[in-house]
Formats: sequence, structure tokens, C-alpha cells
Amino acid sequence: MKTSQNCKPSRVLAAGALGLAAFLAWPMIDASQADTITQTQQYQPWAGASGQQLKSLITDLKAKIAAAEQSQAASPDFLDDLKALVTKYETLQTSGQTITATPTQIFADTFADGNFTANPTWKVSAGTWTVDTGGTNHGLVSKIRPQKLNINNVLGALLNSQSGSTSDQNQFASIYTAVKIPNAFALKVTLTSKDTQGALNLGVYQGASGSTLYRMVYQPGAAPGIAIQKVTSSGATTLGSSTSTLSLEDGKPHTLLFTRDSQGNMKVTVDDKALATAKDSSITGDMGGLLFINSGGAYYLREVKVTSN
Repeated sequence: MKTSQNCKPSRVLAAGALGLAAFLAWPMIDASQADTITQTQQYQPWAGASGQQLKSLITDLKAKIAAAEQSQAASPDFLDDLKALVTKYETLQTSGQTITATPTQIFADTFADGNFTANPTWKVSAGTWTVDTGGTNHGLVSKIRPQKLNINNVLGALLNSQSGSTSDQNQFASIYTAVKIPNAFALKVTLTSKDTQGALNLGVYQGASGSTLYRMVYQPGAAPGIAIQKVTSSGATTLGSSTSTLSLEDGKPHTLLFTRDSQGNMKVTVDDKALATAKDSSITGDMGGLLFINSGGAYYLREVKVTSN
């Protein structure tokens, strides 16, 4: 019975901490914005109800921590962590800095286990994919004889196409993994590329057939080097692209990051350099997984990571 009674305050504390974290995801005015406002207005901006609620929430959580300490109802280490969290956000609130939520990791794979068939599970829907764990180039590997394909020609609807024609199998290779991804996401892929031909499509799909998706497209040595596309049953639409060519075939790993926020703003950066932006809100709801398509190159995907954005 004692154990049961002690667990209840711990659950209350945990719930309070989660409530604090959720509240802190709300936007707040940062110091630079406040300085700008005071130049044109007589009065300081008021945080309003949100500021008062945050102050009240912190006060309540501190009271719960004190009560738990007095009754020895929770681990001292846990209580110390909560105290540090409260102190952190009291400082941020007082200074007026922006408090942002930490992105949540949705998916990650480095292929270090030597396979793609489990933990997590990837499924090949066209061509051949392998995993190489050694050498300069390693990771999830796809090699296709270079094709003269326009980036708009390889669409979605590839999740169940392994039984397609031989000619299709020779033109591209596709692989996917089913995972629930929020509509605001960050897809990060680290890779090496060996051939200066053949586009690589990396995207998040929606629907049982994968015919609806947002994706970034890399075309080695061709223009545009990077494109952001929307694919639906009507075809592929380029929403934004870089203005120059791009060649990553130098034997070194490169990181491609594709982000989309809740307003539909999308951006692709390559090695921390922004190359393409776009905006589209026509695809709504969660995405169903990742779909990658190689249409004529030799690519080694070392790491794939998805977080909320």
C-alpha cells in the first residue's frame, strides 16, 4: 500500500512537468522583438494570459516538488531534474527569450546492423537494394545504370510495384518504410554518391499506394541540382528548386535536410547551405512513411533520420 501511495505524487509531478513542456511550446516574444516595439510604442508589450498562466504553472509545480520532498514520495534525482527544469524556464521567462519545443525523433536508421529487413523494416518495391557496412562508401546501397529520365517521370505509387515489368525494374530502384510522420517534419539523409548521372528522390508519402508525397530531388551535375516536388495522382509538380547545378561525387559524405513546417513552408539544405525553398499546403494530415527512388545513380545512404518540425 505504501508503494502505491508514493507513486501517486510522482505521477502528479510527471504530469506537471509534461504540462509545463506543452505550455512552453507556445510562441513568446523574444528580447529583440521587445526592443523593436519599445521604439515605436509608449508601453511595454504585455504577455497577457499566457504569461500569467506560465507563471502560475511554474508556481504550482514548485509546490508539488516541495510536497514530494517533504513526504519522500519521489526519487531525489528526479526531483533535482525537475528543479533544474523549473529554474531554466523561470530564467528564460524573466529574460524574455523565446522558448521553443525540442523536436521529437520519429525515425532513425544507420544500417549498422547490416540489413534493412528488420528494426526498422524497409521493403524493396523496385530494383535491388543492399547494405554495405565497410569501406569508404557504406550504408543502404542502390546502383542503377544511368537513365535519361526527367525528374518528373518517376512518380509515386511504387509501394507495391515489385511485380512490375522488367523494363521498369531496370530503370529505377525504390524502397520504402512505413512510419507515421507528422505533416511538419525534418528529413535528414547523409549519403555518398559515385555517379554523376541519375536522380535520387527522397520523400515522405501518404496513402496505401504511396502515390501522394512531398520529396526532395537531387540531380548530380544537372540543373536544377535540387528540387522540391509534390507528387499526386495528377503527376509531379516542382514547387521550388535551386538555380545551379550540384555535384556531390567527391567521395565525401554529404547531408541533405528536407524540412516542412506547419504552415507548409519547405526548405532543402545541403551541408547546411539552403538551396531550395517552396510552400504548399495542399497535402494535409500525417504522412505514412518514407519512399526513396534511385533513377540512375550509385548512392550509399549512411543515415536516415526524421524528427518533428
